[in-house]
Amino acid sequence: MVAKLLFSLALCALAHAQTVGVRLAGGVTRRVPMDEYIGWVLSGEAGGMKAPQALQAMAVVARTYARANLGRHRAQGFDFCETTHCQDARAGAIPARIRAAVEATEGIILWDRGRPAKVFYTGHCGGRSAGAGEIWPGAARTYLPSREDPYCLQSSPGRWNTLIPWADLAALLTLPTLEHLEIARLTASGRVAELRSNAGPISAERLHLLAGRALGWNRLRSRFYEIVETPQGPRFEGRGTGHGVGFCQIGAEQRALAGHTWQQIVQAYLPGLRAGVAAKDIPWRVVQSERLELWITGAPADEDLPRLADTALAEAEKRTTLRAGKRPQLRAYPEVSSFRDATGEPGTIAAITRGRIVHLQPAARLRANGTLHSTLLHEMIHVLIALNTAVPVPIWFDEGLAGYLAGGTTHSNERARVAAMVRKQGLPAVLNLLKTGVR
Repeated sequence: MVAKLLFSLALCALAHAQTVGVRLAGGVTRRVPMDEYIGWVLSGEAGGMKAPQALQAMAVVARTYARANLGRHRAQGFDFCETTHCQDARAGAIPARIRAAVEATEGIILWDRGRPAKVFYTGHCGGRSAGAGEIWPGAARTYLPSREDPYCLQSSPGRWNTLIPWADLAALLTLPTLEHLEIARLTASGRVAELRSNAGPISAERLHLLAGRALGWNRLRSRFYEIVETPQGPRFEGRGTGHGVGFCQIGAEQRALAGHTWQQIVQAYLPGLRAGVAAKDIPWRVVQSERLELWITGAPADEDLPRLADTALAEAEKRTTLRAGKRPQLRAYPEVSSFRDATGEPGTIAAITRGRIVHLQPAARLRANGTLHSTLLHEMIHVLIALNTAVPVPIWFDEGLAGYLAGGTTHSNERARVAAMVRKQGLPAVLNLLKTGVR
């Protein structure tokens, strides 16, 4: 009875469980589905990428970064900021090509020994990536090596130069005066590690960060440079953009144009990591029911899922008067651990719906708790809401509407709020808010 109650209560928390808190400009925090956030990230970090396979590779890398760093700002009450401190996230409408890349890789991340991998990406590695350990001591990983990358040079050599006046550079470094600057030491990949000046040694990483924050990241674009001293100040002549570690976006674009798949692109830049929705391979078997596509593993409890899912969808359509314009997909995980890996959610959540895809805990577990039918119905209603939403609606409305239409004995503030709207306006008017938006 206790387990059944926990699963019933979990149904009321689904919308909250599938979201991340993003602090936007002005100090406003928005909670959005993880893949909505990934769409924002690609809009900010990879807005110039066009090739579908490159964008899909970038979506996997960005989602992996988010999963590995979830709760980075937990002490401040949110998960991620919108700046490059986390990932550059551009809130708003997501371009169709980016949304397609996110949906095509839904739930897929890169795994390192059973955990989301600590990955990095860079704009243009300048023809040779940097090993993580040479940029950040302690960050070395076998899958983050320094290696030649001829592809990123095919589009552009990535050359740049900038002159920073002596007085400006001294002020940036809080030095009384600066009259001489030269390279003292290089990293293994040829990037500048340390500088020598008339005022003593200077960390190249410290200079890079100070210059980026004060002058803009388009000035001292990388640590891959030479220095030419002039009377006005040192002229930095370099190539590449960013730290140079891991996934190279320019190179990925060129690899995609050469016919590489997103899997091949990821392996080229992050060798040895496995891509998947869970830490270990799931022996999926894809079957088609009358109305749905089901990913199952052949467990005995999965045998009647096609029939039960079709029944739940038909009942959901009857209750909502909405129709599924696309074929929903149901993924029934064989273990609680694989469900947690794939969704990033705790084992107390019975299921979670993202777009048209329903992620379901092992059917045998739900059946034993007497919640299989109610879970399928609730999630099919979520699918119908997602497929019939023309404009973004608040999460409370999405979850409240699903809870109201699914019925049952569990209650929530969101469901009560929607119920009050239905009493006042009528169900057709409330459902129409999926097209006009909730004000």
